[in-house]
Amino acid sequence: MPIALIILLQNLDAPKEVPVATPSRPLLSLTGHELVPLDEDRKVELDIIDVLIPCRTYEMKYKVAVAAKVSPTLEFLLRLLKSALGMNEPDVAEFFGFSADELEYVLNEASEPGYVERRQGRLWLTTAGDSLFHADEKEPSIYRVESRRRSIGFDLVAIAPQPRKRPDSIERFLPELGLSDPAGSGRTTQQLPARFKRFFHEIADQVDRGKGEKRQLYSIDPIIVPQERYQVPLRIRTYARASNPSVPEIDLSSWRPEHEIADRPEIEHAVALFVKDFALPVNQLDPVASYDALVSMAPEFLKEFTVKAGLNERRYWREAIGRVGEVRSDRKTIPLVGSLLLEENLQRFLSVLDYGLANATAAPERIIVVASQTRHWGATTQLRALLALIKEKVGKIDARDATSETLSTCLTRAAPPRFIVETFDEIAEGHAARFPRGLEIYLVPSIAMAAIVHAPLGASIGNTVPLGIASFDPAVLERCEQYLEDNRPEEP
Repeated sequence: MPIALIILLQNLDAPKEVPVATPSRPLLSLTGHELVPLDEDRKVELDIIDVLIPCRTYEMKYKVAVAAKVSPTLEFLLRLLKSALGMNEPDVAEFFGFSADELEYVLNEASEPGYVERRQGRLWLTTAGDSLFHADEKEPSIYRVESRRRSIGFDLVAIAPQPRKRPDSIERFLPELGLSDPAGSGRTTQQLPARFKRFFHEIADQVDRGKGEKRQLYSIDPIIVPQERYQVPLRIRTYARASNPSVPEIDLSSWRPEHEIADRPEIEHAVALFVKDFALPVNQLDPVASYDALVSMAPEFLKEFTVKAGLNERRYWREAIGRVGEVRSDRKTIPLVGSLLLEENLQRFLSVLDYGLANATAAPERIIVVASQTRHWGATTQLRALLALIKEKVGKIDARDATSETLSTCLTRAAPPRFIVETFDEIAEGHAARFPRGLEIYLVPSIAMAAIVHAPLGASIGNTVPLGIASFDPAVLERCEQYLEDNRPEEP
């Protein structure tokens, strides 16, 4: 099960009760924020975001007790004396089949380090010899103490070991998780000895991997030297209950196994605060205009969800989460629930693209993307992966034409963050000013499109819920292209 934190958003206005009827059961009422009946509720994946964890390396000196190898004869002698104290030396020789010289050699090996005491012809384990047997271990463990000096990386949120991974050209500009104590490098250094001890075995497995040694931490030098800062990418997946989609849950299983995440609750808390900060008032994203744009592109597909006031997004949500399916030649338009960059939605869109490519005769000059005005839109390397896959597929339309290359163009309202600049070939700054703030569009002209509305659902304030369509229907594509043309900025 993935780790999930439910982020409770305060002051959400509860919608009125919504009666829902189905052929198989009597009329039910949905109370509170519920958008679907409880018996149809389910967990829905909504978004994917990549962030950076702030980290730092520290030079640390410490000592470890490393298990030393002992001869089999010494090990067997110690085990025998552990179970039979005070044995006569002749009985020991007879037990092992030793000659007098062989017994003397083994007893010297045991008595010189002080593990065995010889008294009046009998053999006894000393306190040092007895201490070699640890709880629940039948074999003696003999350790040697070694001094070590390592540069070890810790994240600055949980102060837990974090191996270095060099971010690529996009990752290094991603948003960074906040620190509860931004200026607290001194406090971090003070906590390091205890945290080093807490995670010693994880650290030892990283720095001494492959040695096959049994190790125990012996001591830590109090002098710790801070070194270079670095950042490591972390992928966040967000989910929600279908009955209350604007209250997200987080999943960090793409980053670490569940037991390691449980050892780092501070990371979970920082991510929860980061995601909670995405909450917006519903009117800030022009939801009515955004849904109207969706209807204008695919009126036939959305007609059963359209009323006089526009799209009934609640009804469409209930239907979409239950009917999201695979694209077919006779199913040219499909609903989308969640970000287009989710793995399942990405595969669906590539299938839409394949159907659209079947009748394509030339590769388009550009892939056009309209950025929504949600916080940290496009903050994931999945967007780059999607654009690369689209380019690869459209590049096969006419493989002989190596002179033309399809470019990716992002239309934005204002100067975008650097990770968007690094993701796209071109940025058309200011060209999205006339589009509703909550609308996101992907258009591969004459081949495929996707349009997604981002707005809280079932709440006046909350995290946005991506809901839209993908299509290769020529009529939908034509309307989408016309919509982009109609909203081009006026020439100066």
